[in-house]
Amino acid sequence: MKAKVIALGNILMEDDGIGIRILENIKEELTHNNVESISGETDVEYCISQVKDGDFIFIIDASYNGKVPGTITVASLQDYKCKKKYYTQHSYSFIDLIGVYYKSLTGFIIEIEAASISFKLGLSHNLQNKLKSISKDVLKNIFLRLNDRAWEEK
Repeated sequence: MKAKVIALGNILMEDDGIGIRILENIKEELTHNNVESISGETDVEYCISQVKDGDFIFIIDASYNGKVPGTITVASLQDYKCKKKYYTQHSYSFIDLIGVYYKSLTGFIIEIEAASISFKLGLSHNLQNKLKSISKDVLKNIFLRLNDRAWEEK
């Protein structure tokens, strides 16, 4: 099992890039703890190519669910359900495709509530002011779940 953190998002779309910015902040600590960091941005094919069956992954991405901006929501991959119906391969997201291609892949989706998603380079002031704190909390969530996983495997 290889632990990997995959950040998704578009840094040209304001808070949609929060996952990328968080990964930039925590990458050194992850590497020091033998966790691979992957900045997938919006490239679904690249993300799929970096994952192997049996990996334990964390996906960091922006969400827009009506919560307070900066709120962190964590869901297991097994419990995460997409509500969309698709008709072409190009309509699928990375999260949808890993469920199709990788049957023994486990992990978590870490969603960060966005304040604003628009055509703008950089985060909103709201998330920019919270970035350090959010990054620290995301890192804690990752290490907590990695420790739980290690404990379960014993």
